[in-house]
Amino acid sequence: MTKFVGRRGKLALAIEDSRGVPSSTDSDYFFVPVATMSFKDTIEEAREDQGMGVIADSDSKFVTMTMGEGEVEAQLYSNALGVVLTGVLGAVPSSSGGGSPYTHTYTLSNSNQHKSLSLYWADPDRTDMFKLGVVDSFKVSVEPSGIVNYTVGFKSKTADEWTTITPDYTGLGTKFLHQHASVKLASDTSGLSAATALSVKNLELNITKNAMFDSVIGTVEPEDVLNQQLSVEGTLELNLEDDTFRDYMLNGTYRAMSIVLNASANAILTLEFPRVDFSEWEPDYTLNEIAKQKINFKANYDAANAVDIISTATLVNTTSSY
Repeated sequence: MTKFVGRRGKLALAIEDSRGVPSSTDSDYFFVPVATMSFKDTIEEAREDQGMGVIADSDSKFVTMTMGEGEVEAQLYSNALGVVLTGVLGAVPSSSGGGSPYTHTYTLSNSNQHKSLSLYWADPDRTDMFKLGVVDSFKVSVEPSGIVNYTVGFKSKTADEWTTITPDYTGLGTKFLHQHASVKLASDTSGLSAATALSVKNLELNITKNAMFDSVIGTVEPEDVLNQQLSVEGTLELNLEDDTFRDYMLNGTYRAMSIVLNASANAILTLEFPRVDFSEWEPDYTLNEIAKQKINFKANYDAANAVDIISTATLVNTTSSY
């Protein structure tokens, strides 16, 4: 075994050929430079804690389930993002374009068996493949003077030893920076393109899929990993210049929202939410600072128009298809 620093680890993601079956084609794997990697094998356990005439509280432990679970934090690049979005929205996008750039259009899969990913991890001591990786959570954070960061939580089966895949970081695409981000509100989605971008100081977007291990008797591994209800929430921070967001909260106002990352003609992410409400407005009157405000938002299914909670999700990049 070898002593090593964490940055010697290598992570790659790929869309599985079918659920639980990793791709055998190395070029399908997108290597992702990681900031933190906490994804690992873990267990559920049961303890023998019945009384045996002594004061000791346990005499045995039994492993009842083995699985993979954890998070990956990285900076947002345009090409690997296509794999992650497939896991988030649950289906491979339709791709168009006769040459670079290509446009990938995602539709939220209204199912509980979303498209799964494989997570390949290699370091000086191991080369592992986590199969049946289902996205549990997806968080995007944007701050002034910063790089756009994202954190993905996964649940999967336990790792198998795997053959080495040669790392390739030449196809990362474009890195998204804070100046590439814009947030807009309008009365409906048709008005978003013409709306004025908000002067947002901080943005956090959270998509939570509440993934669960589908455990059955007769095997220590979960039979499946299922996504459950999906929620889209977040927080905006702005200067406190008027009562608009306070009134949105007080009046129960709904707005359509777009979040766009536009780095170049070859790197554009567009997300639109048709029916967003606002809550937990919080002013900040720090004495020697410009007054600020925070407001939480939550996207909703637009039942009146039968429009998904995420009505538009497109990614423009230099990858031809996923």
